[in-house]
Amino acid sequence: MTAHLLGIGTATPSSTLAQSEIEDLVIRLAPPANRERAIRGVFRRAGIERRASVTFEPSGAAPFFESSGKRGPPTGARVDRFLGAASKIAHEASVSALERARVGASEITHLITVSCTGFAAPGVEHALIASLGLRPTVRRTNIGFMGCHAAINALAVAKAFAEADANARVLVCCAEICSLHLQFTDEPDTAVANALFADGAAAAVVSARSSTDEAPAITATESVVIPDSVGAMGWRIGDHGFEMRLASSVPDTLAANVPDWVRGVLDRRELCVRDVSAWAIHPGGPRVLTSVASALELEESAVAASRGVLSAHGNMSSATVLFIIDELMRTVASLPLVALAFGPGLAGEALVLEQR
Repeated sequence: MTAHLLGIGTATPSSTLAQSEIEDLVIRLAPPANRERAIRGVFRRAGIERRASVTFEPSGAAPFFESSGKRGPPTGARVDRFLGAASKIAHEASVSALERARVGASEITHLITVSCTGFAAPGVEHALIASLGLRPTVRRTNIGFMGCHAAINALAVAKAFAEADANARVLVCCAEICSLHLQFTDEPDTAVANALFADGAAAAVVSARSSTDEAPAITATESVVIPDSVGAMGWRIGDHGFEMRLASSVPDTLAANVPDWVRGVLDRRELCVRDVSAWAIHPGGPRVLTSVASALELEESAVAASRGVLSAHGNMSSATVLFIIDELMRTVASLPLVALAFGPGLAGEALVLEQR
């Protein structure tokens, strides 16, 4: 049996702001010490036009962050906002995925939830069981705090469930509320995170039983931990939100290590780079896209969907790569498709979709 990706659904909060508006809000909330010009440069080089957020409002107000002290709200207050906000967009994305997959909620046998931006128990998975009307016997798995590549980790788990049981129907849902973790500092690493991350959710339905010949098969998922890179990216729980560490060396480190790994992934599928029709490369930032595409000798058009999602939505952590796959499947619809995402470690995850 081979697992198939039956449908993807996406959702973002209703409140969206232009990148320039968020830039002004961040400067006002956390006035930089003689670095305003540099901070504004970081925002304007991020490749983002708009971002959705549950913590900012189109009026230009940021009530959650106002009057919260020099370092912003404490972590407890931020996480308290997570469950309601994440559950709402997780529900919307899941409903869309189920509709596209032509699968009823009562048919779902396994639920996999993903997030690195908040914690609660009972959590998003319990909220989805209630709001979607899933069976109380649904098998629950939570993939937490893995970062931007976690959707591929979740699809790997979904693939294993589907291929072990011909009757399995697996719902994967990634819900990230990154805007909760705005940091009130002008440190370079933090400035990049403040300029990139946004809120969004994406869901996918996976099964070995496909109702259509058009559903792509998940033929491979693979992982790599890049040697000597553990200090390049980190995501930790601080006293005032979750804190991102993102070294400027990340794009170069990926460029130096990704090509051999990707060629190995493809070789095991009897493919090569030129055989791949579509690339869904997670846009950790515009430099990551440029570096990885150049190292793989891809045309700029190969990362157009990734740049488009980054521009329209920002970096929504784990949900982002599913937004890109969805865009490619709706506009390109050509396989094989290879998805790549990178996160703390540095670690990489790869997914191969083919027609079967």
